[in-house]
Amino acid sequence: MGFLNIGKKDTLGKQKRIEHRGRHLRVSRTGGIALRKQVKVAGLTVTANTKHGLRVSSRVVKNTRIALQNGRFVLQGRYGSGPTRLNLSKSGVTVSTRNSLGTFNWVKPNRSSVKIAGVQLRGKKAANIQLIYMLLFSLTQSVQMAWHALKYVLQLIITLVIWLFDRVLSIPYGLDVLKQRISHARLKRSFKTARLLFQPEISEWTQPELLTAMQLILLGWGAGITADEAALRLTQHIHLHPGDRLLLSTAVAELADIAQQLEQARDQAEGQTAADPRVIMALLAQQYAGIATEDEAVAGLFAADELVLALGERTVMQDALVQVFADFAGLRLQIADQEIAPRFEVNPRQHFTTESSAQNRSTPALVRNTSALINLNTATLQQLQSLPHIGSERAHALIALRPITQLSQLQSISGIGPARLTAIKAAGVAL
Repeated sequence: MGFLNIGKKDTLGKQKRIEHRGRHLRVSRTGGIALRKQVKVAGLTVTANTKHGLRVSSRVVKNTRIALQNGRFVLQGRYGSGPTRLNLSKSGVTVSTRNSLGTFNWVKPNRSSVKIAGVQLRGKKAANIQLIYMLLFSLTQSVQMAWHALKYVLQLIITLVIWLFDRVLSIPYGLDVLKQRISHARLKRSFKTARLLFQPEISEWTQPELLTAMQLILLGWGAGITADEAALRLTQHIHLHPGDRLLLSTAVAELADIAQQLEQARDQAEGQTAADPRVIMALLAQQYAGIATEDEAVAGLFAADELVLALGERTVMQDALVQVFADFAGLRLQIADQEIAPRFEVNPRQHFTTESSAQNRSTPALVRNTSALINLNTATLQQLQSLPHIGSERAHALIALRPITQLSQLQSISGIGPARLTAIKAAGVAL
């Protein structure tokens, strides 16, 4: 127990008032020395003090006491739970606020108190110190509020600048999207005529037939030749490269028939907007999207794109047709992991160019990460099961086929047909 409370802290962490409070003896700088005795009699508290005399008090309600001190009636009370409270005392009603320095009385400032290093001051000096303290505290709080407001304004400005910068950067993309929507509207206006040209054939075409028709449009009309010529070139190519047969959705024998129907429909629309390859591609892609899953649509686009690259350099029209295919099939094309917007206009029998896209413009295509290819001859069981349509049973059957020299060997596994084989290749595999 410290002498005169020296070293003891109050609830605010400050040095307690330097004084002595014993059982009957009290010694302080302001109160002097006094002997005190307190007893309770019949619910009353009787206090005898050598300095303040005799007082009899009793609690009336919570926080309120009445007392008779030296023959004078006294009403005492303190109300409130925060730092500011309402006080009742023999001197009247006052309002006081407690802070880390002491208490300031707003009604009677001279009744304020200040405690510095355990020494308590009262009266006018305490009131003046409290006023100076509250003024400095208010200034400090104002500076802090101003600093926080400034930081908020700066953050708001930075956010606004970034937002505006993003909007400026997105202007080209926004213009592309606007052009895309306008072009879509133009293409869709020609759908009615294009449907009439293909009825009833288009409604009866299967998913592989639709995909083959779009491949012929891409390889033929996209390169400035007829669909019949494209079918002939594709047939010759497949005979020379049997492995690329997996990229074709139908039998080679059906190519000529589908190409003939495409040419008949286009000849009937000669001179009309419906004759534009992109209109017919959009119509077929929309029909294809209605019966194909998303994975099958991706695999179909990948197969069409691979055939274009296998037969030669890509043309500007083929770029546009690939993008129309993707848009109306509900897919998104990417270049170097960045989104691009389709660009095309309706212009029947557009002039074709065979200039290399790699030299003159960005080439839209499905992005392939060659570092992530799964080698069918060395992959683990778990890696094989990450491929589409390959579960535990088919993964074991695939391992039993090793060494695998051609992807077509996978069709010997139960449940893997041409469509699923195309999807597996599109997922990224190597031998």
